[in-house]
Amino acid sequence: MDNVTHALAGMLLADATISLVTKRTRTTVPDRFRRAAVVLGITAAELPDIDVLYAGSPLRMGPLGYLLHHRGHTHTILWALIGAVLIWMAARWWYRRSPDPGEQQWFATHGATPLLVLAMVGTLSHILLDFTNSYGVHPFWPLDDHWYYGDAVFIVEPWLWVAAIPALLWRPRAMAGRLILALLLVIILAAAWRIGEVARPVAMALTVFAVLWVLAQRMFSNNVRTATGVAAWATVTLVFFAASRSAEASIAERVLNTKAPTMTGAAVAGTLKDVVLTPSAGDPTCWSAMAVSTDGQFYRLTTAVVAPFPSARTVEDCQRAYPAARLQGDPLEVLRASTTLVPFDSSAAVRWRRTWAVPRSEMVALADERCEFVGALRFMRTPVWAEDANGTLTISDARYGVGNGFATVTLPGWPHDCTLTRAWIPPWDPPRSDMLFAD
Repeated sequence: MDNVTHALAGMLLADATISLVTKRTRTTVPDRFRRAAVVLGITAAELPDIDVLYAGSPLRMGPLGYLLHHRGHTHTILWALIGAVLIWMAARWWYRRSPDPGEQQWFATHGATPLLVLAMVGTLSHILLDFTNSYGVHPFWPLDDHWYYGDAVFIVEPWLWVAAIPALLWRPRAMAGRLILALLLVIILAAAWRIGEVARPVAMALTVFAVLWVLAQRMFSNNVRTATGVAAWATVTLVFFAASRSAEASIAERVLNTKAPTMTGAAVAGTLKDVVLTPSAGDPTCWSAMAVSTDGQFYRLTTAVVAPFPSARTVEDCQRAYPAARLQGDPLEVLRASTTLVPFDSSAAVRWRRTWAVPRSEMVALADERCEFVGALRFMRTPVWAEDANGTLTISDARYGVGNGFATVTLPGWPHDCTLTRAWIPPWDPPRSDMLFAD
């Protein structure tokens, strides 16, 4: 998720902590504790992204190093708990510098443990939020190197901003904090109207809800503000997860019920290995999708537009609602010369676009020959590649574009020196290990 969303989650957790401490102690929480909770909550919610200090260029690992180490070791439960303790110790040190002995005693009695819990929940919230989209996390390292994907929430989801900011706006805080929150609300609403990624009806719904939610939150008590903000956030997330599961089922039904031709000319039902799903910003009724499938001999990547609730809104409605948005873009368009006819049937819920297919044996051969290719496969969920006459290999993760962008890596031709590369390649399980090894 974007860093503003993480910060908003940290602030909600901080406000919840303040409310719980107030209720438990039945005293007025000191201003110093309020400031400590908010700063700690935001810091904890952002802490796992500390990997930007070393991933890729800072340690001369290049683009491949960034792909492998961002959302890497710092995005694990182990690091989340260690990091939480470290920043809690820093907060405790700062609090103990208070010149008021009574305030120090209050913190030792009532505030230290709640801040530790806040730090732990805050760092874990970052991993949980990053799980909700299609980028993925591997939270259980070193016990499990598998990637986990939520495929449910857009990376900058405006409904989460609109749900959280009004609930934070009226809580006791400095005027500067309120102004920043108000500015963020204006920015996300302006972006919904201006950037073109949000359909006009969705932008209108966001705006109307934001106004009503701000007015409603003004009338609530502090405890109710926080509780309703968290509830609204959870509701948005659950709606998108429900839509994601419906979209995945629609893709699976089309793949499994369509017989595709094989290399020998025989028609067999495809085996669906993975579905990558990304919703339109603010809209759980329209999704872009990539289906990874195989007939046993070919690795197939097929793009599609999906309407998970076709009785209410068909895939044609989705395409009309987003004439110039990302939903209309097809990452496989640049490979149109090497794409094939889509072997699956469309429906009111699924409109297929293009299929890129190569023999699985080609992927296996490249993995055997090139250590950098294996390294790239430890991140890339939807790999596509092309090799020129000089042996230079360009490999892209189609989730983030083909041929350019941060998820494209150019690997030089022979000879290959793997000594340094192997030193910084982490042990993540390749998402497409299902294509590298026999069923």
